Amino acid sequence: MDSTDLQGCQVKGFFHTWAPSQIRQYPNWAFVSPSSQLVPSESINSDCCLHVRLYYCDVLVKEMTTSVAEGCQITYSTVVAENEDLYGPSGMEEIQFPPPEILGYRNWGPKAIWVLKRLLPHLNRGVLLWVAPEGIFLKRQCQSRVYWKGPLAPHKDQPNKLEREKTYRLLDTQQFIQELRGFLRHGKPLPQYQIHLCFGEEFPPVPNQKLHRFITAQVEPVFARNLCLHAQQYLQGSQTCPPKMPKKIIQILQQLSSS
Repeated sequence: MDSTDLQGCQVKGFFHTWAPSQIRQYPNWAFVSPSSQLVPSESINSDCCLHVRLYYCDVLVKEMTTSVAEGCQITYSTVVAENEDLYGPSGMEEIQFPPPEILGYRNWGPKAIWVLKRLLPHLNRGVLLWVAPEGIFLKRQCQSRVYWKGPLAPHKDQPNKLEREKTYRLLDTQQFIQELRGFLRHGKPLPQYQIHLCFGEEFPPVPNQKLHRFITAQVEPVFARNLCLHAQQYLQGSQTCPPKMPKKIIQILQQLSSS
């Protein structure tokens, strides 16, 4: 898709630069048509929601969807209130890794539990994740090394490390919308939107490297997941929308498929 083909699918929001604590409302999205006229659409209800799954040794141990606009903090222990200025805004939803005993000694044995007990304390303060009009952002605060895989990861076959106290964009909204438009108009692959985090182990591993996956997380921006699911239904119905499809989703898909 060349640069001219990408015109007409930019997303604009109310914010440009901010800290997670400054996000207090869902942004409204507006798509720019080829004639440069703004065609606003309603904000998606779950714009700022993230669906988070936590795993020990590839076993799902916690699953939840965030419900606040400030984002979430994935951690092992609660951040005390008096350190709010240092460790992050209290408005972020806290998602705690459960005790390692949740795996059960009978199924996994004492060795796996012992390893988890040694690794988890290094996840204190964890990582901050939030949704903004420009995309999905992360800031690592924990001592544990954190690696990731996702739409903007620089490497697919070698580790992608997240440095401490540095903010990263893990998903670009403009790129996602452009790729979704390519799917609707030209049958190209659906955009990637899942983000995988691996704590304490290099990830993705290099060829022939064993990966234990003791502590991992999967993060999905709900707005992206919903758009991809509805986009498939939209095409399967020959661009006629199912009765239960939300009007705001219909507006976005119709504009992307016709612009």
